[in-house]
Amino acid sequence: MFFKSHAKLHNFLDICKFFCNFVPKIQYNQVQKSIHKICLPLLLGIILSQLAFAKVYSGRIVDDKGEGLMYATVYLKEQPVIGTATNMDGYFSLECDSVADSSILVLSCIGFETQYIALRQFEPAETVVRLHEQPIILTPTIVDAKKTPKSNRKRKASILHEVYARLQEESPKQPVRYRIVSDVKMEAEKVSWGMEQMLATIIQIPSEDITRADSIQFVGEYCKRYCDPLVRQHADKLLVGEADGDRKRLAQSIDSGTIVHRKLWSMSQIDKAAFLDLSDELARWNMTKQDEQHVLLTYSRTKNYLGIVKIISSQNLLVDHSASLQTFTQDMQVKVFLPFSIKVKDSDLEWLNLLNMDEEHIEKFRLKKANVNIHFETRYTHQDGLLIPMEKTMHVTALLEDNKHNQLPCELWGIQHITDVQTQGIRPLRSYRKSKTVPRVLVPIY
Repeated sequence: MFFKSHAKLHNFLDICKFFCNFVPKIQYNQVQKSIHKICLPLLLGIILSQLAFAKVYSGRIVDDKGEGLMYATVYLKEQPVIGTATNMDGYFSLECDSVADSSILVLSCIGFETQYIALRQFEPAETVVRLHEQPIILTPTIVDAKKTPKSNRKRKASILHEVYARLQEESPKQPVRYRIVSDVKMEAEKVSWGMEQMLATIIQIPSEDITRADSIQFVGEYCKRYCDPLVRQHADKLLVGEADGDRKRLAQSIDSGTIVHRKLWSMSQIDKAAFLDLSDELARWNMTKQDEQHVLLTYSRTKNYLGIVKIISSQNLLVDHSASLQTFTQDMQVKVFLPFSIKVKDSDLEWLNLLNMDEEHIEKFRLKKANVNIHFETRYTHQDGLLIPMEKTMHVTALLEDNKHNQLPCELWGIQHITDVQTQGIRPLRSYRKSKTVPRVLVPIY
């Protein structure tokens, strides 16, 4: 029971004093002394535990303009399962049971710099925290870059070889276990579906074959899904309510699985085997000097399929003067222009209506154009001489257009924070652990 008023607390203390004063008056010789020694510490422990029980930390998270940020996440760094998310105005309230004031609170919002604040810094009144924008749709290392004169093939080959050698040297040779907090949110027609936060364990197993990528075992441990109840109800009806058997199973597997979170981790990871292959295509590489300590290596390629599909892709590696990787990004733009519009099957219109959240129900749709932009970014740190990911971000935009120029936009954001890394004595997960169902909690946001 938590003391909600000072009067109740004083009444409880009076009872404790009476009990402690009453015990010595009982003539039980040695038994009396034992009871006295046990009761007083026990009662003091009860009092202290009640005083420290269920503290509530409230606040508001805003951007540089002072506007509230919706679906910003707030959680304890040491215990990520204790967390919450902000409402549409940026307000949050987090209840913590028996947590030390020295504990660190993580405040994170996709597209903004993460802040770490000690609980003792929170004032009795609501604390306002300002997060600074950090757009993940851009590669910060490219902005205002100073291009160096074209290097000859030998110079390019030498630098790329050095980078690959450092990747081999700094990559873990034994399995590594990562614990992460993964946030993903989606918007359609400027209406947010909500935000899903997953706590997960990842085991990365190095490949013995340099031509093959490392193996990744991804296990979701716990998941919170924050959303507007009305939006969620609408999505459930479209995804599952009237769908046929096969698509019901597909929708339910997406809804209960770890697909997006797992893809965010694996697709933003640099692949040493792929890099080795690409390093031979010297003509596609460009070197850009960032400053005296860093160089940006950019690989770019364009594919055009009969003017119908155009794919522009690039990979950027920011390396320091010792050729050690600091940041890795991948960007892809896919443009589709069909000479004749293609009718979307009636059985697939539910998916388009899901993207058309607050608009009139789509009865038919003839696809004419599609434009998809994908961005992944990983920032690295070094631990015990090993290259360790520190943060991963993702941003995906898609725009579908029919033959009448009606457009359906959607947007997907993701960010993953690595909260713990273990490099010693790690073994691959057993199959039953990899396939277990992820516990999920639906948290309404009003």
